[in-house]
Amino acid sequence: MYPRTGNVAGPSGGPVLYLLYILFTGLLLALPLQGWAGLPPLHVKRGAEPAIKDHLDRTVLLRGVNLNALGDYYQANPDQPTLIPAGEEDFVQMARLGFNVVRLVLNWSRLEPEPGQINEAYIEQIRTFVNYAKAHGLYTVLDMHQDAWGKHIASDGSEACGFFERSIGWDGAPAWATFTDGASTCRLPGVREVSPAVATAFENFWRNREGIQDALIRVWARLAEEFADEPAVAGYDLLNEPNFGLSAGWTHTFLMGNYYTRVIRAIRKAERRVAGGFHHIAFFEPSAEWSAFGITLWPLGFFIFDPNIVFAPHLYSGSITVTGTIDTGYENAKRVADFYRAPFWSGEWGWFSVGDAAEESVWQYAQREDRYRIGGAVWQWKQACGDPHPQKYWGGREVQEPQYQVNIIYCPGDVEGGISPVYRRVLSRAYPRHSPGRLASLFSDPYEGVLRMTGSSDDEGTAVLWIPASERVSQPEVSGGGPSFSLEPLPGGYRLEVGVSGDYELEIRY
Repeated sequence: MYPRTGNVAGPSGGPVLYLLYILFTGLLLALPLQGWAGLPPLHVKRGAEPAIKDHLDRTVLLRGVNLNALGDYYQANPDQPTLIPAGEEDFVQMARLGFNVVRLVLNWSRLEPEPGQINEAYIEQIRTFVNYAKAHGLYTVLDMHQDAWGKHIASDGSEACGFFERSIGWDGAPAWATFTDGASTCRLPGVREVSPAVATAFENFWRNREGIQDALIRVWARLAEEFADEPAVAGYDLLNEPNFGLSAGWTHTFLMGNYYTRVIRAIRKAERRVAGGFHHIAFFEPSAEWSAFGITLWPLGFFIFDPNIVFAPHLYSGSITVTGTIDTGYENAKRVADFYRAPFWSGEWGWFSVGDAAEESVWQYAQREDRYRIGGAVWQWKQACGDPHPQKYWGGREVQEPQYQVNIIYCPGDVEGGISPVYRRVLSRAYPRHSPGRLASLFSDPYEGVLRMTGSSDDEGTAVLWIPASERVSQPEVSGGGPSFSLEPLPGGYRLEVGVSGDYELEIRY
């Protein structure tokens, strides 16, 4: 037994009826989870109060991290690898922080290196990572990642760029799907997306030149077929930070919306082909300048009528976004999500390379995450010194400097410095993973060790929470809820289950 206060009364009728009540309730809740390894399939409730839901109509918060170990990045320095390999131990460490989702970075260039040739070995690698995540209680969001179209757009050094600067390559599309029509690779200083070559490549994608958009849609159909019956795959992020190309306005709205319509339609068809397949969540993003300015035009198309969509902008306001604040970033995301009558989820957020000075910003972000009752994936788990982002390490520096992602990496050399204390303190805070019915309010303070939440449910149900281990108390202290509760020790913390019904309040001290 663990310390607890609040309502512990059971149904009237004496101890026999009480024991039968507990047995029946536990059996009823356990039956739907058989075969799902504790990760039930997810879907979206749309409307005035949208939310991500599980099979028991519980609101689900997906909170975790981006992992790019399966990415395919441009390599400028042969002595600096672009990726840090990952294995099951990485997922163990994620679980110890209380994460329940990983946004897994994938690249088209590895999925389809030649036209029509699917890299089945790569899909097996993806499957392995999905299984690692599932084994440790994490959902996976498969992310079709790209930055500045792909690693095959890079200046060859022959072009004079004057005020502008030569482009480097990034990640995304294969060479055979890269059509720049000889456009200049010179870019606005420090801005990877703003070059004629990148814009032209995207314009050709939106216009489906030589069927390249069709090809990516077929790749998505193959992935959807592979994971059609897999509850541990939360869903699919259809294209990371897409560029609007040359047709600004028209692309933002209709051409981007047309792609989302077509790819979701193909995914749904693939899911129906598999016995036991079901509709997974489609996470869709606005165009890339949202990350720069915190707002942009909204994609429109028939995809907005799909019942399982989530708006997934990247909430970098107050960080790398050049306008607005953390508050305005959330306000803008909520406003657009309300237009779609869909929930929103932050596919990327974070503060980088500022160490302990970032803690206040991370904490401010976390408070809004709780206030808006959403999830998200921090960018990112580990960043290699040869990744295109930290370009200053490409020239062979000798003095090691830290990179502050969730894990600290010293460059050059990819020397691992462990999980950042800043991120550990804030990201491992207590939160409800599954909340029966409507989650009405949430506040979680890792510094004081307290979580408060309210909700309402038409039926009796079980709230499932992550509670980190703490030196303040030997075990979490729980106030509120019904007679059904349990506490399961986990690496790094606890899984807390509390029975609730009607309008409920919970307070946990840890």
